[in-house]
Amino acid sequence: MGKELQNIVEFESLFKEYFNPLVNFVNSRLNNWENSKEVVQMTFYKLWNNRNKIEVHTDIKSYLFQATRNSMIDFIRREKKFVEVEVLETVPDEEVRNEMDPYLIRNAIFKAMEVLKPKTKKIFELSKFEGLTYNEIANTMDISKRSVEDHMAKAMIQLRKELEKNDIIFSLNIVVMLFSIVYVLYLFLEKIL
Repeated sequence: MGKELQNIVEFESLFKEYFNPLVNFVNSRLNNWENSKEVVQMTFYKLWNNRNKIEVHTDIKSYLFQATRNSMIDFIRREKKFVEVEVLETVPDEEVRNEMDPYLIRNAIFKAMEVLKPKTKKIFELSKFEGLTYNEIANTMDISKRSVEDHMAKAMIQLRKELEKNDIIFSLNIVVMLFSIVYVLYLFLEKIL
């Protein structure tokens, strides 16, 4: 791709030719024009910044649609995190203080994780605590993405059952998200103290 995007004129030509079709493609999935434009702009921004490193092994149109698809997935992941935080922010502060002591959450999750098989536990930790994608976990552990999905499904079911036994009433995703935040803070404080 380095040769195809060596100068601004070529880049502008690509932008003008593919911007609207890519926005339509993203909007067909997101149903939000502003977000769709943002995703496509991010794709072109990454393309320009990495123009000397990227090599296209297909035609440019296929490459742009694939790159835009990847940008859309990143956008959805980012938005999902914000949505989880927004959902959490709707819980009254007093309710959180009364029922969600961070140390109790941490201990409950660690205790619940004891029932997981070692491989399932490792996959769960890589996903939820280290933020790896299923593909990254599959590559790291030399297993299929489908296997990672199966292990995560088992982990979530087992953890939900264990947490219900301990009267943890919030959804597992919120509990895990809170735990991840608490755990990172705990590690940070442990290093500075």
